[in-house]
Parts: sequence; C-alpha cells; structure tokens
Amino acid sequence: MKNAIKVVRCLLTKQKGKKTTSETRFIPFQEFELWKFYVTKQYGFTITDEEIYLWLPQSEFEPKKDRLGRLAGIPVHKVTLYFFLKNERVLVPVTRYFEESDFPKVKPLFLKHFEEFKDEKHITKVLEQVQEEKGICLKNL
Repeated sequence: MKNAIKVVRCLLTKQKGKKTTSETRFIPFQEFELWKFYVTKQYGFTITDEEIYLWLPQSEFEPKKDRLGRLAGIPVHKVTLYFFLKNERVLVPVTRYFEESDFPKVKPLFLKHFEEFKDEKHITKVLEQVQEEKGICLKNL
C-alpha cells in the first residue's frame, strides 16, 4: 500500500439563520488541524464526527479486495490541480478528496475556487492539468 494516504473524515456544519447545512469532508491527516482552525475561525463552520480513514487508489485496492473487502469502504475521488506562482517561480499542488456520490456536484465548485489565485503581488491562473484518481477510504485498519 505504497500510495495510501491517511485522511480524516468529518462532518462540516454551518448554521444560516434557521437552516443548518452539513457536508462530509475528507481532509489529509497532516493538514487537518490547520484546515479545521481555518474553516471554523474564517467561515464559522462546526467540525464534528472526526474519524481516521486510509485512502487507497482503486488500482491498489482491487488486488487486495478479498482481504480488505470486509472493512467499511467508501468510494472517494482524489483530485489534484496545480497553479504556478510567477514571481516565486514555483508550482503549487492542491489535492482534495471527494466522496464519489458528491463528486459530480462538488468538483466544479472546487475548481471554481482556483480559477484565479490572488495574492498581493500578482494573479496566477491554474494550469489546465487536473489529475483525478478513484480510490477507496477504509476504516479500522
């Protein structure tokens, strides 16, 4: 399982007036605490139901399906895009994980966030290359 990624599955909730909306998110384990701080402080979301999963590419899961199939698996897409910071001359990857059932709805919203990347010095467009990979998130490994 050389390409396995530890992720945190959580519930992202926001109260808007009398309406409450909730969505499931899969966040890379190493980024989770920073992400959680940002979305709670910047946008007022509440994060609950945190669980650790292991994301495996579909190509690595299939040969091990007989041994791993008894574990609770959730189909999850991995999406990676790149944007280039001209002044710094650096390529920055951004990777997110989306539950397969939400993927058709959420992918365009995710990409829209990166149509133009702005900072104080310049505006940089996202490169056209977007990589997608199907995988499975397994719990209780």
